[in-house]
Parts: sequence; structure tokens; C-alpha cells
Amino acid sequence: MVRKIKKDFLIALLISFIIILGSFNLFLYSTGFHGSLIKKYSDDTTHLEIDKNVTKYITGFSNELNVDFSEDEKSHMADVKRLIVFEEFVFIALLIGFFVLAYKRKIHLNHFKKAALIVFLIALLSLIASVFFNSFFELFHLVFFPQGNWQFSSNSLMIQVYQQSFFQEFFVRIILVAVFISLFLTILFYLIVVKNRKI
Repeated sequence: MVRKIKKDFLIALLISFIIILGSFNLFLYSTGFHGSLIKKYSDDTTHLEIDKNVTKYITGFSNELNVDFSEDEKSHMADVKRLIVFEEFVFIALLIGFFVLAYKRKIHLNHFKKAALIVFLIALLSLIASVFFNSFFELFHLVFFPQGNWQFSSNSLMIQVYQQSFFQEFFVRIILVAVFISLFLTILFYLIVVKNRKI
């Protein structure tokens, strides 16, 4: 019984991480979304082109960062790229795990319900964290970029293009969309289950 509860929790956790990382990737690859945020916080149209180059670089579509960043900024972007590559690897691994479980008919409606609850709780904590975003943002960088090359002056090009408000809204949007996706998938899976029972 205890083993089954642990197994169900792990499957629900797997689904919840897929949803959150999927939401992150949705916005990561969307230069249109980046552009809307950049235009919201900057009047410089060259920043849009910079973002396109940065996005291509950190997502692996380009090996060259064709932006006039300083050496420290380029070094930080290289670290960001490595982190994104790792995130994509984890995301794909989780997806493969999910499809293997689905193929073996190990995924059930309760897993989606529990995943939705986990995502909701993570979203709640994340939205609270967004109120103290400055501290959260600093803690995130201290954990994932311990080498310390992530602090730049306010007049640096990177800070001008990617202001903290950009990341705060990016963060909140990921969480809200993750909640929506989890609820949508739970309802969709429920409807599929109900339909199969009637057949």
C-alpha cells in the first residue's frame, strides 16, 4: 500500500514537472512573447534583434552569440546556455518516461488530479515568491550560477535589454500557464475516461 502511494506520487510529480518545464519551454522559444515584454520595458527597437540572437544561442540554434555583450555578459550567457541544455535533456527524459508509462497503461486519472494539485501548490509558493522577487531572483542565481558572473551594472547592455521586470513577468506567466495546462489535461483525461466507460 505504501509502495503504491509512493509510486502514484512519483508519477504525479513526473507529470507536474513535465507541465512546468513545458510551460517554461513554451515561453523560452517564443521570441514574440519576449518581444512583447521587451517593448513593454524598453523603447529601443534594437533590443528585439538582440533578444532573437540570444534566444537562438541559448536554445542551441546558433553556436555564435552575435551580440555586442561584454566578456562577462557573454560568459554568463554561455552558463545560461549550459543550464538550458540540461533543462531540455531533463524535459525530454521525463517525456520519454511518461510515454513509457502511458504505453504500459500505468497513467490514470488520479495521477493527473494529484499533478494538478502539485502544480497548484508550486504555483502558490511561486506567486508568493514573486512578491519578494528581488530576493528570489538573487537566490536563484546564487544556486545556479555560483561562479558569480551574473551581476552587472545598470547601464550594461544585458540589463538594458533584460530588466528584472522582464524576468518577473516571465516567471509569473510560466506558473499561470502551468496551472491552466494541468487543469486542462485533468479535465481532458477525465472526459476520455468517461467516454471510454460509456463505450
